[in-house]
Amino acid sequence: MYARVSNIPGNHVKQVLELLENISDEGLQEMKGVYVLVDEKKENLLTITLWDSKEKVESSLPAAKTVFKEVEKITGHPVESKHYEVAFKK
Repeated sequence: MYARVSNIPGNHVKQVLELLENISDEGLQEMKGVYVLVDEKKENLLTITLWDSKEKVESSLPAAKTVFKEVEKITGHPVESKHYEVAFKK
């Protein structure tokens, strides 16, 4: 299993969550799950999307970049994203 972890800075939590709830899943249909974490001060979000394979996470990157651009319009900050292999799951 693989994951894309994205950091979304800024205190626009409500607006970003609304955007994420309403995005098209085009290019993201293969996603196996998503977690959105918010810090206590509501100044930063982390998203973790899960994928069956490295190829699927990489092939979804164009769709993810489209979402990142919309998020960046809201927050005024770039979205930082990295891919990881899931080494442990319980």
